[in-house]
Amino acid sequence: MAKRAKAASDSLASLGEKGLLPLLTGTWKTDKDVVLVGVGDDAAVLRGEGKNHFLILKTDAVIESVHFTAQASPGLIGRKALTRALSDLAAMGALPLAAVITLGVPANESVRRLRAIYAGLEATAQRYAVNLVGGETTRAKQLFLNVALLGECRGYAPVLRSGARPGDLIYVTGRLGGSQAKRHLTFEPRLAEGRWLARNEMATALMDLSDGLGADLPRLAEASGVGFLVDPAALPKSRGVTAQAAMNEGEDYELLFTIKSSNAKSFKKKWPFTTPVHCIGVVERRGRQSRRAPLAHGFDHFKQR
Repeated sequence: MAKRAKAASDSLASLGEKGLLPLLTGTWKTDKDVVLVGVGDDAAVLRGEGKNHFLILKTDAVIESVHFTAQASPGLIGRKALTRALSDLAAMGALPLAAVITLGVPANESVRRLRAIYAGLEATAQRYAVNLVGGETTRAKQLFLNVALLGECRGYAPVLRSGARPGDLIYVTGRLGGSQAKRHLTFEPRLAEGRWLARNEMATALMDLSDGLGADLPRLAEASGVGFLVDPAALPKSRGVTAQAAMNEGEDYELLFTIKSSNAKSFKKKWPFTTPVHCIGVVERRGRQSRRAPLAHGFDHFKQR
């Protein structure tokens, strides 16, 4: 009891996102007949219709001055609001179905700008076959959009963060770092790639890179109960980006996944996409994390940087 009281008095800067989440959600109870995966993965997994149908539920927010600037193109703001949530569905191997949008807005906001933001949302929804079905509006001190997204895995199971095992190889799609220039507004969520990895039972663990490899790979390792070894020289860096930036900047929205070493040749031969994939390391036993590259910290909304 005393430990919990002490934790509750800690500042957000000392707790960070990792410390705050269990403090807020650690007492939540769920109906195991309905909820198959709750807090701790890229999205929640609910039981669907029949044995091999799963509903995937995700919510995500973009906030002015945190996820985009006031000068950003309104259409790209709307695009990013939806594609961030789509990236999390990609990280489960899910197909998106429908979304509801919450808009928080200052009373003096330009209606023209809001219409342009929603035009970007609508165009993105059409591109990725997402039904926009409702939402909410509220007054706020700064502009934000929250997207609640429903998806499904039908005929196959979603891939979780918790399936990596010692000896598995670690892969990422695309290139890392340099996202802040503009790519964080224009990235492509890897929906087709994530579904392929899940449907073909190729990935043992899967997630997307939103906070940077330095933050997200340790989360995958913790969920799987393993350690890891990353070769900094193998990181697929964007042009002009250092290994440190590629590891820690965040907002890459690429896929991070593990594959059994025995399947590596088959995976490379069967990969049907032009999206590049790179092997960056290997999964090790828990307790050997100290051997990982000394670059890992990634982005945290609350930690002092």
